[in-house]
Amino acid sequence: MRRPHRRRTSWPPPRAGSIDITCPAPSATPGHPFTLTLTGTWEEIPSPRPHHTPEAAATHHALVIARNITSTLTPADSVLAAAHINTLLGRPADIPHIPVRLTWAQVSLTADTEALTAASRYERHQHEEEQRRAEQRRNLDQARALQDTVMSDPSLALAYWYATAPHAIDEKTLPRLEQLHAQAAAYAPQGRWALLARLLHTFAEDLTEDAKNHLIDTVALLTDRYGTQTSPVRSAS
Repeated sequence: MRRPHRRRTSWPPPRAGSIDITCPAPSATPGHPFTLTLTGTWEEIPSPRPHHTPEAAATHHALVIARNITSTLTPADSVLAAAHINTLLGRPADIPHIPVRLTWAQVSLTADTEALTAASRYERHQHEEEQRRAEQRRNLDQARALQDTVMSDPSLALAYWYATAPHAIDEKTLPRLEQLHAQAAAYAPQGRWALLARLLHTFAEDLTEDAKNHLIDTVALLTDRYGTQTSPVRSAS
């Protein structure tokens, strides 16, 4: 008996098409996107299970690549961003896990005057912030180095005080300052700030207001450990 022949179901013929869209693309400058124009072509890869909307799959693939790049650059970098994107999209690429191939694509990027101005302002702000942080780090390093030096010899505090406010020093300053550091070391070897604050208050109460304020700032710089939440000098004040 002859077996009936099974009818072979052929795969549907592959489709092909083009892409042509314009849409915003994020930039590294908040609130000021690029205007992106994407063109290209796509084709299906023969498959028993073709994608229902191959054009959408190809468009999405290209836009993800483009947006990942534009989001890291400012509107002032539109030429650089477009060159980077087109380097990646200018050759055929199979879309992962989907029977669609992006045969080629190309983008152009533009930015309006407001976006370019905002990008320039944002970059200038970032530069100024970095300079400010660098200056703070330098000042902190200098303060820590000074602190370590003075703590090794309390009498060096007098030299620092004299260099910054010579008008606040008299003949009693040196013994009082040496006594202060000696007693502070005895009372607060492990940072017991309450006792040290009372000691500083006693020391400073007879000074003039200007000398007292300057001493508070100076001793805070020399004896505070950065990162502590409670300063004995500020508590004393």
